[in-house]
Amino acid sequence: MRILITEDNGELAEFIQEALSLEGFLSDIARSAGEMKFYLQESSYAAIVLDLGLPDIDGIDVLKSLRRDGNVVPVLILTARGGVQDRIEGLNYGADDYLIKPFVIDELVARLRALLRRPTSLSNTELSNKNVKLDTISKAVIVNDKNVVLGKTEFSILEHFMWNVGFTVSKESLEDIAYQDGESITENALQVAVHRVRKKLEEAGSNSIITTIRGVGYLFK
Repeated sequence: MRILITEDNGELAEFIQEALSLEGFLSDIARSAGEMKFYLQESSYAAIVLDLGLPDIDGIDVLKSLRRDGNVVPVLILTARGGVQDRIEGLNYGADDYLIKPFVIDELVARLRALLRRPTSLSNTELSNKNVKLDTISKAVIVNDKNVVLGKTEFSILEHFMWNVGFTVSKESLEDIAYQDGESITENALQVAVHRVRKKLEEAGSNSIITTIRGVGYLFK
């Protein structure tokens, strides 16, 4: 799963990113509200770590805007504002959890895992990248308001790509995805399945691109 770290302290943000990576999470770093907005437009996230002291817009206003726009992605506020009223305000405006700096990184990771286990986090069912939208519950794929029909394995491959936009996806991970679907897939069959996904997206006018990384896997962006 992918986490968006919104933190203007570059050293701290990279420390959190490294810790999350060791726990198996992918993550991006936004150092302002403007960068956060850009990342949310370009990709989908399982959760957001949000600092309130951002350089351009106060984090509470960012949170309000998210919720007004109907974005239900779980948000964990990470801030030096430790007053009772600060915590109440953050939670009242839509935060799912609140952690005060300085903090223990293991607690941050544990709180994120707890957030992702909550049923409420499942309400964020739509993944998007550019003009491609994928609903993890209804299994619908929409490109330019057109429905794209994918087979079971094709859908799972695209979903995995969309959780990992901008990162190289190994062939082995896609084979594991197919196996979880109850299918044992050969490398050649995997290549054919990815080719079908690529072709169907292209025919629907997708702006997203699947690039083959020879000997390694694929890059979706």
